[in-house]
Amino acid sequence: MSNKIRLLCVQPSSIAARFAFLAIALRWTLGATPRPARLMIGPHDLEPVGSEAAFWQFAFRHAFAGQSLLVTRGEHWDVAASVEGDEVRAFGRKFAIRQCLF
Repeated sequence: MSNKIRLLCVQPSSIAARFAFLAIALRWTLGATPRPARLMIGPHDLEPVGSEAAFWQFAFRHAFAGQSLLVTRGEHWDVAASVEGDEVRAFGRKFAIRQCLF
């Protein structure tokens, strides 16, 4: 797997989009749907990597902050990733932010 990661900023365009991840987490926890294998987020088809608890934390942050940073590597998305300053913790490693494209 490549060492390069991407940071994607997700800003919901509606109230429904803001709470969509909470709805997915709730259905998953209640057993109404299995663990999400892939999620389409904009043009990106990503496979979430992480625990159910990490997904809940991500969903709450997304719903209440109104935006989220997604850390991806290839087609995988680490739901428990964190960004602090110029350091990203994801996929069990630390990455330094070297280049930002806007």
